[in-house]
Amino acid sequence: MHLKRCTSLVCSFALLLVTAVDPALSYSQAEPEPAKALRYKISSHGIDVGELKTTFSPVLYKGQHAVRFESRLSVHANLIFFRKTSRSQEDACVTDEGTLSYHKRREENGRSYSVEGVLDGGSFRFSLQEEGAARKATIPRTSYDFTTMDCPETRMTREGESMSVRLLDMERAVVVTRRYRFVKSENMEAGGKTIRCKVIDFTDPYNSCRRWVNGDERGVTIVRQEGKGDSGSYSLRLVSLEKG
Repeated sequence: MHLKRCTSLVCSFALLLVTAVDPALSYSQAEPEPAKALRYKISSHGIDVGELKTTFSPVLYKGQHAVRFESRLSVHANLIFFRKTSRSQEDACVTDEGTLSYHKRREENGRSYSVEGVLDGGSFRFSLQEEGAARKATIPRTSYDFTTMDCPETRMTREGESMSVRLLDMERAVVVTRRYRFVKSENMEAGGKTIRCKVIDFTDPYNSCRRWVNGDERGVTIVRQEGKGDSGSYSLRLVSLEKG
């Protein structure tokens, strides 16, 4: 997951706050579980270049437990080896059965990009716009195992385990093969808390990362991520985690 996608980060993840969700996806706040808010620092070559904020909110969708993911990313770097100004917003609704909706807007170095997608009739239907050019894409549900919002690595149980999955890249609206390896388990300190993490390496045509990740009923927590993409090397670190 490179810097323009460190939300999908996710995961991908990764991670981007959008209030406009597809109106067909009407859901209400679930009780009594609180939301989980996370704040990250992003660095490149040891220099802070940005911030990522994400929120996981338990919601009800058609009476079913779901998680609404919202995130906001801001990157500004003007270094000899790395120049980038990027702001993006992202929103998704995810259930135990997978991702139901996705919406992202991004402005990067003066260029704009947006993607909206919703699971409808057995397919994920996307509308994408980049610099005024629009296109649509339809991805059958049978053609992928997970999406970048689902973080399938949290299902791995044994150190040394490997797996390959067909992954729907939500930002690009394409299916890729992503390969995972469960390297080890490790305790990480973040925001004054000790978090037990799975250390996972993964690669696909667009990403090469090591991720420290923990999952619970309120969603996935990426505690740390070290990666390399088309924008260069980066580090993502959790600095605060709050409930409420």
